[in-house]
Amino acid sequence: MTQTMQQVVLASPAKGSPLPENFRVETVPVPVPGDGQVLTRTLWLSLDPLLRFAIDEVRLTGATHIRPGEVMYGGTVSEIVASNHPDYAVGDIVEGRTGWREYAALDPIKADIVRGPLRKVDPALGPVETALGVLGMPGQTAHACAVGIGQVGPDDTVAISAAGGAVGTVAGQIAKIRGARVIGIAGGPAKCAAVKALGFDECVDYKATDFAERLAAAAPKGIDVYIDNTGGAVTLAVLPLLNRGARMPMCGFIAYYGVGMEGPGPDHLPGFYRMIMTKGLKIEGFSGQAVAGGDAVAEMAGWLREGRLRNQETVIEGLATAPAAFCETFRQGNSHIGKVLVHVA
Repeated sequence: MTQTMQQVVLASPAKGSPLPENFRVETVPVPVPGDGQVLTRTLWLSLDPLLRFAIDEVRLTGATHIRPGEVMYGGTVSEIVASNHPDYAVGDIVEGRTGWREYAALDPIKADIVRGPLRKVDPALGPVETALGVLGMPGQTAHACAVGIGQVGPDDTVAISAAGGAVGTVAGQIAKIRGARVIGIAGGPAKCAAVKALGFDECVDYKATDFAERLAAAAPKGIDVYIDNTGGAVTLAVLPLLNRGARMPMCGFIAYYGVGMEGPGPDHLPGFYRMIMTKGLKIEGFSGQAVAGGDAVAEMAGWLREGRLRNQETVIEGLATAPAAFCETFRQGNSHIGKVLVHVA
């Protein structure tokens, strides 16, 4: 009898925020690895908001594009269960973009526009799923924001939008380790409470009617580093509080995901440009996946062992739940805290 598995494919392009009906769960045969390939069994699946870029009808941002009927290509931590490759053994734990599926047969070395080589995961560094979170791309992005671009120091006031997200929760903790005063921005009292429990000095609810006033009160000396994950109205409230020479790592703009080059008015670019010039702002964006490198991972693994850095996760059970959980990520006021993972096996 042929062994079967589940996989999630794109059923239709997203228009605006994605909906569960944009996806379809299929039952298909488990693939057989060919020469030089391995067969991986998915243990953990990462639900990354950046995948939103890949499911538009017309490619707006990024190099990847998923067409209807194709498997979603998200990052995973997997176990190798069969190997025809000399460098990968049965039982190895690996991280890579093997997709929203229970098994995948692939060349572990060959890289393409969607997927790089499989990275072996060292379980001694921490729970294997942290390879998708604090010791993976989100953690490296957070390190690049706080250390590489933000250059956070002990005299700085740091503000972080989407502070309850995978990058925000880690970036805020790194900024605290470096001695800064850290202000999180998140949606709703529950999420703000979770952010403060991670050691943030303040968390301001962007859904409050007096959000701008509360933010100003939380930053009486202004803001030296703004780690921006959202854009939109939140960023417009932060901009007047930026000190001269402030650093602004631009990590994401979820307020505009699904929006083309022209969004709804009014046009805030004139004021933004004026502020960049008059305050001498240093703004740097990430092109694709930000990787701080092995030294950053080793440093964060040390902090994790010492208890100075906490791994915050929201875990969803079962591959079939992935579409709904992914769509929930884009709903204001969602309950997700930290890295959103699907426990597959």
